[in-house]
Amino acid sequence: MNRPSYEVAVSKNRLRYEFISIGAKGHIQKIVEYSYVNSLNVWNLGFGDFDPATGRISDSVISDNGDGRKVITTVALTLLQFFEVHPTETVIFTGSDTRRTMLYNRIVLQFYDEFSDRLLITGLNQEGIEVDIETGIQYAAFIIYKVS
Repeated sequence: MNRPSYEVAVSKNRLRYEFISIGAKGHIQKIVEYSYVNSLNVWNLGFGDFDPATGRISDSVISDNGDGRKVITTVALTLLQFFEVHPTETVIFTGSDTRRTMLYNRIVLQFYDEFSDRLLITGLNQEGIEVDIETGIQYAAFIIYKVS
C-alpha cells in the first residue's frame, strides 16, 4: 500500500495500536484496539480518540483534524499487523452509529481492491447474514479474514 500513514506504537500481543493524528486541530491521540467477543468467537476492531479524562477510547468523537485518509490508512494497516500474529482469527467492525457505519461502508469500498489479495472482507447485511461485498449496498458490519 502506497498511501501515507502514521507511525504506530504496537503492544507486544498486537491487540492495541496507538498513533498521533496531526492536523488542523492539533495533535490527537488515536487508539485501535482488538478485543475478543467470546459469544461470537470474533475479534472486534475498536477505534477512536483517546480520552485522557477517562483513560478510555471514545468512538463517538468527531475529530475532523483534516487527515482522515491518513488516519483510515493507518487503521487499515493495523489489520495486517494483527493478522501477522493472529492469522486464523476473524475480525468484525461496525460504526458506533448509523453515520459512522455509512462512512465505513464508503471506506471499505475504497480500500477493497488494495487489500483483497491479503484480506477477505465480507459484509453483514441488514438481516445479519454474511455476504460478499457489492457496490451500492449498505452493510451493518464488516467481517475480515486473512487470506491464506
